[in-house]
Amino acid sequence: MRLSVALISSFQWKKRSSKAIMRRGRKRRRRRQRGEDFFVAPEIPLDLVIEILTRLPHKSLMRFKCVSKQWSSLIRSRFFSNRYLTVASPLRPHRLYISLVDHKCDSREVCHSPRESVLLSFSSPSSLTTMQGMGGLHMVTLRGLILYIVCGKACLYNPTTRQSVTLPAIKFNIFVQGNEHSLLYFLGHDPVLDQYKVVCTFVSSSSQDLETIISEHWVFVLEVGGSWKRIEFHQPHTPTRSGLCIGGVIYYLAFTSMFQDIVVTFDVRSEEFNIIQAPLVLSAYVDSLDFIEYGGKPAIFYHTSLKENGLVDLWVLENAGNWSRTVLSLQPCQLHLVDNDIPLTLVDTTQNGEVVLVPSDLCSPFYILYYDIQKNHLRKVEIQGMPDHKKDGIKGIPDFGFKLMDKSESIIHLET
Repeated sequence: MRLSVALISSFQWKKRSSKAIMRRGRKRRRRRQRGEDFFVAPEIPLDLVIEILTRLPHKSLMRFKCVSKQWSSLIRSRFFSNRYLTVASPLRPHRLYISLVDHKCDSREVCHSPRESVLLSFSSPSSLTTMQGMGGLHMVTLRGLILYIVCGKACLYNPTTRQSVTLPAIKFNIFVQGNEHSLLYFLGHDPVLDQYKVVCTFVSSSSQDLETIISEHWVFVLEVGGSWKRIEFHQPHTPTRSGLCIGGVIYYLAFTSMFQDIVVTFDVRSEEFNIIQAPLVLSAYVDSLDFIEYGGKPAIFYHTSLKENGLVDLWVLENAGNWSRTVLSLQPCQLHLVDNDIPLTLVDTTQNGEVVLVPSDLCSPFYILYYDIQKNHLRKVEIQGMPDHKKDGIKGIPDFGFKLMDKSESIIHLET
């Protein structure tokens, strides 16, 4: 009898258990139907996360640094910054930067009074961003960073992260009372050691003539605890252009006390200067020439005759230090795009090989000329929304400079 009761009780417990299991199963099915079934997704591999993040716009990345400490460290790392620069994305159009500065003196002089400034950014003919208090003259762009001069000091600005760094002033040794003084900064990157360096050339020359030139050269490594270090170079010269950096070497035009036009090179890694003779038919004093990158090589784009007869000289620096010359002739049907009354300033080249030219004066309407060297084709793009400097915070007639940043948004964190 006891055995029968035990079996019945066991049977009833199993029946109740099976009913409970069935009820739980029905609840799970209802939750799945309502989308309430929670499960742990498999972890996404880190390399796949990196590939996804590098294709996002920079504004999203700045927000995603708050996701976790791991993501913050990843996005701020130099590895990820370099990877972000190399990934092409249609969400990163090239930008034209225009710096307006209320300057009463030469921007290369060492002064101590701040100037009003505005940095304008164009990503399309109708897209304008204004950044008050940013910008200066003799702008240089490299790998998403902008270098410019404010009161004799070098300033670095990352428009993606909105981070700005002003380097300390240099105590020059050749400051001679009564002489004319000028300085110019250059920005370089060493791809081997992945280092950014700022190079400064300070020049003191006699106010009577330019036959007596004394120059000093300094370099600053952009890293924590960086400081200015003097570099010896026994060829006094006066730089005339901001130059450019290709493959870890900075190139810029200059002239010596014998009025000899030269190209000065600076190896960013070894920190050594060198001199190359400039083409004899060119002059460093001429405004209508500048360095561009052409086929991975430095080249001088000389456009003095572009307005008159549509001719451009392209001088390419070959591996042996020799210059090769190519004469480009603009199509006659496009000559009307060039205004003969306004000189042009070379800004930079795009990744598609188009040379960007802008008017040297702030004309209205403001426009950009894109010259395709390979196709020998010129196109004109008008920029809308150019502010009136008299109404937008810049007093008087400002000095201004132009620079192009072509799909090179950088999220590198500046540390000094």
